Amino acid sequence: MEITENLLREKITNGDKIIVDFWAPWCGPCKLMKPKFDNVAEEVNSSDNNITMYTMNVEENRDLASSLGIRSIPTVKAFSNGVEVYSNTGLLLEPQIKNVVTLLIHE
Repeated sequence: MEITENLLREKITNGDKIIVDFWAPWCGPCKLMKPKFDNVAEEVNSSDNNITMYTMNVEENRDLASSLGIRSIPTVKAFSNGVEVYSNTGLLLEPQIKNVVTLLIHE
């Protein structure tokens, strides 16, 4: 599910547990990772673990991406209690994405 800049800022400020995949339409590794991220997100977003997973197009949100220190994509970031608790740049496989979810569950 794509998230807007305002909603992302609100969720971080509220201390929500969220995982965001920052991507761009022209990014080959982003296209490879998208179905894997979407599979995990579908499972996580339909569960009751208080974690929500989103995607954000950096081309449409350049200022926010820059302010979050995103220099390369894909980048996956996780936030909990208003702070960034995980960041990875580069292609993640489905088991690695699930590991981020597990990290956030125990955060």
